[in-house]
Amino acid sequence: MGTWGSGPFDSDTAEDFLDEMEEQPAPRRLEVVERTFRAAIEAGGSSTSSVLPEEIMAASAVVTANVPAGRSLPWNEEYPSITEWLTKPIAPLLASSAIQALELTFPADGWFWRSWVDAGEREEAQAAIDSLRAVLRPVSEGESR
Repeated sequence: MGTWGSGPFDSDTAEDFLDEMEEQPAPRRLEVVERTFRAAIEAGGSSTSSVLPEEIMAASAVVTANVPAGRSLPWNEEYPSITEWLTKPIAPLLASSAIQALELTFPADGWFWRSWVDAGEREEAQAAIDSLRAVLRPVSEGESR
């Protein structure tokens, strides 16, 4: 697996996830995203072969891109079509699942954070995840954004 940056789509795993999503019709895309979050939540934060951190980050970014407040996030410029991948409005339950999957997959003391060699890139990755949460949290609480 190659990682070339700290954004949600900056790895081979994330690119593979996007390729899988791009080939699907909208209803199937939603199923893939929901399945990804469910696998992370059921794993309870343990690393499993059925769900990878990069997939959780990418799936969360896809959901975020389909929320008005998330459309302007910088990584969407590379993938402008993802803003049309999911039916609007995004359901609060989907946003809640994304947040829960992020929190379980990226705990503050987790291995993902220790895997970064460069502190600056680790901070950029944290900022990207914080941006995802900031957009998703109001949606999860039933607020339109």
